[in-house]
Amino acid sequence: MIEARDRIGGRVWTLYPESLSVPVELGAEFLHGDTPELNELASNAGLRTVDIAGRRWTGAKGELRVMDDFWERLDGVMRRLSEKREPDRSFADALAHMRSLEASDRRLAVQYVEGFHAADTARISERSLAEGGSPRDDVRERRIGRVAEGYGRLMDALAQSALDRIRLGRIATDVRWRPGGARVSTTDAAGGSGEVIEARAVVVTIPLGVFQTPPGVRGGVRFDPPLRAKQRAAAQLVMGDVVRVALQLDEPFWVTEQFAKRIGDERFDTLSFLHSQTQRAVAFPVWWTQYPVRAPLLVAWRGGPPAKAMASRSRDDVVGAAIASLASLFAMSRRAIERHVVASFTHDWINDPFSRGAYSYAAVGGDTASRTMARPVEGTLFFAGEHADAEGRNGTVHGAMASGWKAADQVLRALE
Repeated sequence: MIEARDRIGGRVWTLYPESLSVPVELGAEFLHGDTPELNELASNAGLRTVDIAGRRWTGAKGELRVMDDFWERLDGVMRRLSEKREPDRSFADALAHMRSLEASDRRLAVQYVEGFHAADTARISERSLAEGGSPRDDVRERRIGRVAEGYGRLMDALAQSALDRIRLGRIATDVRWRPGGARVSTTDAAGGSGEVIEARAVVVTIPLGVFQTPPGVRGGVRFDPPLRAKQRAAAQLVMGDVVRVALQLDEPFWVTEQFAKRIGDERFDTLSFLHSQTQRAVAFPVWWTQYPVRAPLLVAWRGGPPAKAMASRSRDDVVGAAIASLASLFAMSRRAIERHVVASFTHDWINDPFSRGAYSYAAVGGDTASRTMARPVEGTLFFAGEHADAEGRNGTVHGAMASGWKAADQVLRALE
């Protein structure tokens, strides 16, 4: 097993600061909807999965109010999309034809598609969103949970039996293959020549953004002969962009009685998610707490094209934008928020050469591309990852995991 990074997990990366009672996720954090693959693995590893309760709130400049109708309002937009739309069109085009929508519901839908799907609304497929882009009225699919001990512990459990076979810091550069065999060339982290590994079959788990990277560019892999069908399918998918910042504070001040009195609502200590009423007014329009755990950690989230632009800024600028956003939403001065900040955590997935983005979504006309990405090639090359989940669970850990198990089964059958 070849891993370019010096750790396992890929876009799952969990930190465990001694000063916090909860883990800090730099990458994947949530369990979305029904996740039997993850639930079984967590149970076998003795890990706890916890449903996020609490309430969603919306606000702007300190005017905060409960938004218990989040899913119903979102469903009112998403159910107007058609999975049989011909020709396919972008979500932005579809939204432009929904003239009777309330402006607030329109903003909410854009925030959801940019945030949850990490997507450009002008590029993401209407058909893909209609097929599975939101939970609709399925209560189970609306559920959101997390691994209490952190996703990292789940990855540790998954890799435990194979750790001695994982070659860390080995970057695949070339895959020369023929039906029945392949040679994978690697380099080390410094770019020096590495080992060449020969195999009867290869499971390719590189992220979509890396698959789309030209050979010769750091992280890019050359396939010889080229995989034309895969390249065409990959061109119908887009690697979404996300910037997230976790702020560790000296205390969870938003749960205090004093803060509740200031905003005029005693229920704010149940905050789980906070959504800005105005999508463009703040750099980070979506926030969440660690509820039901009372921990001094708030996470800022920005997805879609604004995230791509933000990724070109320095780390200090990005963290400063998060602090300014929180100050605006809470109607506090930036200096007051800064006095509470103990530490900040973030990682640039967009410019990371081994991810090249956050997770994938289908472009217009690409609602079946993931199925093509999942198909084996000549019983020799097999593909896994959230972008190669034939069930269309792009952007989810359970989709990536299910695709990996499916690829493993395909390999075993091919070698029989």
